[in-house]
Amino acid sequence: MYHTQLRLFIITIAVLTLSCRQVEIEGGEKWEGGFNLPKGAQKAQAQIDFNRLEGMLLLPDLIPVPLELSDISKKADSVFFTIGFRSGPAPCKAIMKNDTIRGVMTSSRADDMPFWLAKTGAAQSLSGQPKPPADMPVTIKTYEGTEAEKDIKTRLEALLAQYDLEPYLYTKEIMIHTGMIPHSHPVLTLSTDFENDVYLLSTFLHEQMHWYSLSKEYDVESLGNTIFEMYPKVPAALPEGGGSTQSTYLHILVCYLEYHVLSRVIGKEEARKHIEFMTTQHYTWVFKTILEDEEKLHALFKKHDLLFE
Repeated sequence: MYHTQLRLFIITIAVLTLSCRQVEIEGGEKWEGGFNLPKGAQKAQAQIDFNRLEGMLLLPDLIPVPLELSDISKKADSVFFTIGFRSGPAPCKAIMKNDTIRGVMTSSRADDMPFWLAKTGAAQSLSGQPKPPADMPVTIKTYEGTEAEKDIKTRLEALLAQYDLEPYLYTKEIMIHTGMIPHSHPVLTLSTDFENDVYLLSTFLHEQMHWYSLSKEYDVESLGNTIFEMYPKVPAALPEGGGSTQSTYLHILVCYLEYHVLSRVIGKEEARKHIEFMTTQHYTWVFKTILEDEEKLHALFKKHDLLFE
C-alpha cells in the first residue's frame, strides 16, 4: 500500500497546467507534454487515433496551427509517427509505458530532440519531462522586488556563475518570494531566509531534485518497496518528518539526492557539515538517517541509476 502512496505522492506533489487549446480530430486519445527543440522546451498537445492511424500535434507557443501526424504505428510498446512541419517531415520513435510516451524526434537540421506525451489527465503527465536544454538561460524573478529578494537573486546568480550546476538543473524558472516556504512546483520558489550561501545552494538543489525525481525514468514501485523494507516505520510530523508519512518517504529520496549533488558541487566534507546542520532544522530524522545509512542509500540509488556520476 505504502509504495503505491509514495508513487502517487511523488507524481501529485505539484499540478502543472498546460495552456494549450484543444486539438480536435474524430476519435483518438488526447495527450499532453513537451518537446525539447532547438528554440527551447515547448509545450505540446496531441490527439492520436492508433486505430485509424491519424493524429494532430499542437505546439501552441511556437506554431499557431496544428501539425498533421502521419506514418503512425504501434508495435508492442514501440510507437512511431512523423510530424509534418512546413520545413519538412520529422520522424519520431518512442516507447509507450504506463500511459506515457517518451522518445526522440529526428531532423536533418538538428540533433535528436527528446519529447514526452502523457494521456491527458493521467497521473504520469508530471513524469518523464525532458531536462531543459543546456543553452536555455536560467530566469530568476523576484515576487515583490524588495531589497531582500534582490539580494537572494544576486547571490544565486553568483553561485550559478561560480559552480557548474547545469547537470543538476531540471527547471530554469526561479522565483524569489519573501516569507514563502521553498517549494519546487509549479515554479521553483525560494525564500529570503538563508544565512549563508551553502544553505541557499543546498535548498536550490533540493528543489531541483524534486524536478529530477519526476523526470528520471526509474521504477518507483521497486524503489519504494526497498525504502519501505529499510524503514518500515518513519516519523510523519514536522520537524522530524515531512508533515505526513508519504512526504517523509519522499524526502528520503529528495534529501539524499540533495546531499549527493551538494557533495559533487562543494566537496564531501563541506556537504556533510551542512547536512549535519540540517539535522537541527527540518526533516531532522530524514537527514540523520541519510548520514547514518549513507553507504546503504548510496548502493540503493546506484542500483536504480539515480546518481549523477
